[in-house]
Amino acid sequence: MRRSVYALAFTVFLAGCANLPLFNPEPPPPDTSRSASGAASPQKESSSAKERNSRLEARLAESTRKIEALTREIRDLEKKNNTLEATVERLRRENIIARSFPAPPPARKGMKTPKSSPGMRDAAPKKPGRVSITPQALYNKAYRAVRDGKNEAAIRGFRRFLRLFPKNQLAPHSQFWLGEAYYALRQYPEALDEFLNLITRYPKSRKVPDAYYKRGLAYLRRNFPLNATLEFEKLVESFPSHPISKKARVQLQNLRHYTPRKP
Repeated sequence: MRRSVYALAFTVFLAGCANLPLFNPEPPPPDTSRSASGAASPQKESSSAKERNSRLEARLAESTRKIEALTREIRDLEKKNNTLEATVERLRRENIIARSFPAPPPARKGMKTPKSSPGMRDAAPKKPGRVSITPQALYNKAYRAVRDGKNEAAIRGFRRFLRLFPKNQLAPHSQFWLGEAYYALRQYPEALDEFLNLITRYPKSRKVPDAYYKRGLAYLRRNFPLNATLEFEKLVESFPSHPISKKARVQLQNLRHYTPRKP
C-alpha cells in the first residue's frame, strides 16, 4: 500500500516536470529589418517636411504678390475717386451760383442793333452842331472821375465809352473800371455783373485776372464765401503765375474759417 502511494507521487512529479518550459540561456537574435526601417524613417520625414515648407513658401510669395497688386489698384481707385469728388463739388457750386442769378430779360421784338462798318468802329458818330470826342479823351475823363472818387460820374463816362467804342483797345479797361466804380459805391450785384461782362466779352484782356479777384471780394462783401471760393479757385487755376493769384491763395486760406452758406 505504501509502495503504491510512492509510485503515484513519483508519477505526478514526473508529469509536472514535463510541463515546465525549457531554459535557453542564449538571447534571441536582433531584428535587423526593424532597426533599419527605424533609421530610415526620420530621413524620410525630414525630406517631406522640407518639401511642405517649400510649397508653403511659394504659396506665401504668390499671395504677397497678389496683395501688393490689389493695394496698387486700390490706391489708383482712391485717386480717381478723389478727382471725381472734386469735379462733382465744383459743378455743384457752379450750379448754385447759376441759380443765384436770374436770367437776363429777353430782347424786345422790333428792336434792332445798328450795324457799324469796320471803319466807323472807333469813331464817335458825328451830330450836327456838336464836336466829336475821341476815345482817349472820353476814357481819360471817366478815369479821372473814378480816381477822384466821383463814381457816379465815372459810371456815366465808362458806359458812354462802351456804348460808343465797344471794340476799342481801351474797352476792356473801361469795363473793368466800370465794375470798380460800382464796387466803390458798394453796389455789389452791379459790380459782379460788370466784372463778369469783362470776363465774357474780353477774355484775352490782361484785366481778366483782376476781374476774377474783384468778383471774389464782392461775394465776400455779400457774405457768400462759397461763391467767393469758386472765383478765387478759377483765378488760381487759370492764371497760376499771375501776381494777383498770390492774393487769391491767401483769400482761399482765410476762407477755411468761413461757414459755407448757400445764396
